[in-house]
Amino acid sequence: MGYYPNQMRDYVIEFLIFLGILGGIALGIEIHYGYFTISILSIGLLFLFQKYKNKNIYKIYRAKIKELWGKDHKEKRDFKNIKKLFEFQRGIEGDRFYIDDITWEDLNMDSVFSKIDHTKSLPGMQYLYYILRNPIFNKDILEKRNKAINELLNNKDMSQEIQFPLYLLGKDEGKDIFNYFRKGINVDSTYSKIYKLFSYLPLIVIVVLFIDMPKAMLIFLSSIVINTWIYNLNKKKIYEEMETFAYLGKLLKSAQGIAKLDIKGIDIGQDKLKDMLKRVDKVRKNIKKLSFSESAGSEKEMFVHYYNMLLLREPKIFYKTVDLLNKHKEDFYQIYSLVGKLDAYISIASYRDGLRYYTEPDLIGDRSNFYIGGEDIYHPLIEDPVPYSFELNNIGALVTGSNASGKSTFLRTIGINSIFSQTLYMALGKTFRSSYFKLLTSIGTTDNIVEGDSYFMAEAKSLKRILDSINPSQPVLCILDEIFRGTNTAERISAAKEALNYMIERNCCVVAATHDLELTSLVNERYKNYHFRESIEENDIKFDYILRDGPCTTRNAIAILKYLGYPEELYEKAMEGAERYMAGSL
Repeated sequence: MGYYPNQMRDYVIEFLIFLGILGGIALGIEIHYGYFTISILSIGLLFLFQKYKNKNIYKIYRAKIKELWGKDHKEKRDFKNIKKLFEFQRGIEGDRFYIDDITWEDLNMDSVFSKIDHTKSLPGMQYLYYILRNPIFNKDILEKRNKAINELLNNKDMSQEIQFPLYLLGKDEGKDIFNYFRKGINVDSTYSKIYKLFSYLPLIVIVVLFIDMPKAMLIFLSSIVINTWIYNLNKKKIYEEMETFAYLGKLLKSAQGIAKLDIKGIDIGQDKLKDMLKRVDKVRKNIKKLSFSESAGSEKEMFVHYYNMLLLREPKIFYKTVDLLNKHKEDFYQIYSLVGKLDAYISIASYRDGLRYYTEPDLIGDRSNFYIGGEDIYHPLIEDPVPYSFELNNIGALVTGSNASGKSTFLRTIGINSIFSQTLYMALGKTFRSSYFKLLTSIGTTDNIVEGDSYFMAEAKSLKRILDSINPSQPVLCILDEIFRGTNTAERISAAKEALNYMIERNCCVVAATHDLELTSLVNERYKNYHFRESIEENDIKFDYILRDGPCTTRNAIAILKYLGYPEELYEKAMEGAERYMAGSL
């Protein structure tokens, strides 16, 4: 969990205590067994110091949790790892609708996720991602989720108390845990009995010590060599499983810490978590035998490492517990999900607390028509956003305006708030009303060199997946940017007109940005026009990012060439050509 104050000082103190342990053993063997008292006292001192150190570290952690509440958590995120729970659940849930990869990328949802992610643990981070990619079409489920989040928001102190065991669980470990959830632990336990036999060699030293000290010394040194070899050989063979084993121990410790909290009046599934912990209690008792080897910072103490190696403690416990772990694989996944769910809900509560304003959406159950609209809705990633107000009552929208005027941001604002309303039961706006939509987008399409697709082909494939998803019995929200770009003007406008009319007539709410002003008069009456405007002055271009009714009435693309210092002759001829083209097209 990173560097903490006095870390170097603590390392020095622990090293000196460790020298006391070794010194006591050496003096006890060479001079008199009474010197073993030094080792015993040093071990006691080590544990007392660990307790003192952990108390100070925990105090720092709690202060950090409180400080970060409601604020962005700037950290590196590995989305290949973050999406693992989502991918695992997809295999279980089958054909359920989810936000597909194209839509997720079009809306820059990795960045949006990072903004919302105030989680403290890997399960929480993964569960939050899972929530955002799975829109809900049931109001009862959404309201129940929203109630739990609001209870956590209204009880910040308790939420931050819950975050502490989640923080100790952390995000750095457990990257391969889903291999266990899928396949269990596959280990050959043939030699486990041999390991157990050799683990008793160092204990024989205690008996022989009173009979023959030289022989005791020989047995002790032999056991160190043999058990070190066995330990390292065994560690190499079952390294990945041992990592999983250790992480499950941390997971149980975190879940226990949450279950023990006195949480009153907040429905966060604590009773279910307690029941699951009872089911795996036997596994917990085995894992607990190793739990003291994990310090507050997840660092294995040197003494514990050598202790485990000398007595082959880790391999013995591991093989003893493998069958139990495989038997309770599903139980562990349920615990993992419950912990992740709670962490995700607290993250959403913390995110809400830092917002300028937000609203609970009014979701409409009628599937025969569609509606989407809001007052002063805004984009979560813009520092000082210009809010939008719009209404689409069983009609779509065409958005016109020059590049960089705000069209794409408006499209993404609608898409992101649609996801928020059906996942987090919130929207970034003063009001937000919407049908339950299946959301699909085609905004950031590019040519695909790997698959050999041209720009137009990639665009056509992206739109085709949307057409294939249209079902009149379920409203679809389709967000498009520059439909059929990459081909000639005549074919682009003709194909776009037919595609837009086809979709709107099949219960699909289309919000499309275009530079083709001709489209605004060619599509049917079920499209409303909006536009963005900019002003070009002699030495500046100004965008106000205000959404206005009606189609764009200006053409400033060529004027921008003049602003950029293009040759005057080129600019004038381009303007004349554009005017002739428009006159001919009209």
